[in-house]
Amino acid sequence: MLRRLDRFLSYEMKVSEFLGTLVIIGIPYGLVGVVWSLTHTSHLGDLHGVDLVVSFLGSIVCWPVLIFANVTMT
Repeated sequence: MLRRLDRFLSYEMKVSEFLGTLVIIGIPYGLVGVVWSLTHTSHLGDLHGVDLVVSFLGSIVCWPVLIFANVTMT
């Protein structure tokens, strides 16, 4: 078991492979965040301008925390 873990952790990646992995992970994360933000806009009603944009982008980035907070608050 430790040999497998050591083999996994010692794997070297090129910068392009690392960036590709981030893109592959980031696209679904961002799409789910956009869907979450578009379906949960009740907190944006009183905001205008920059505050609205920052709050919307923040909800896209923080959707996992918002899901947990929504479940525990209801």
